[in-house]
Amino acid sequence: MACPQYREFHGAEERREEEGGGESLSFSYAMQLAMSSVLSMSLQCAIELGIFDIIAKAGHEAKLSPSVIAAHMPTTNPDAPAMLDRLLSLLASHSVLTCSLVAHHDPLNANGSNFHRLYGLAPVSKFFVADKDGVSLGPYMALLQDNVTLTSWSLSVFYYFLLFVFH
Repeated sequence: MACPQYREFHGAEERREEEGGGESLSFSYAMQLAMSSVLSMSLQCAIELGIFDIIAKAGHEAKLSPSVIAAHMPTTNPDAPAMLDRLLSLLASHSVLTCSLVAHHDPLNANGSNFHRLYGLAPVSKFFVADKDGVSLGPYMALLQDNVTLTSWSLSVFYYFLLFVFH
């Protein structure tokens, strides 16, 4: 059975092709497929950094800025909040996290206000937060992202076994 995104895409693709604009949508879908590993690697990075646990410890339905999240990490990199914001926004674009845009008054800004993003846990996030027994999908993600696992999916390794080991 196809996933909802697949069905949604192909239904939209058929409508676009009937209207003559399917090339752009097909290219977008091809790019989504090509970049699909980025989400799992970003998710693994967030798990290793403890982002889900940091937000969960802030309380039920907490929304934190990248600066606040970075303050809970052992880093002295002044660019950490900006770097985290990119990671968090990617996860939010896939509904792994929630994202709210809020304005705050900034007297140094000529417009008088500034906007920043606050991130919270989406329903799927709870599976990446360690429960009271320390159980989460974090170790499973680590297994999937491990170099040995990723190498086993390499087509060149498959062909090596096919051509030399089983010959």
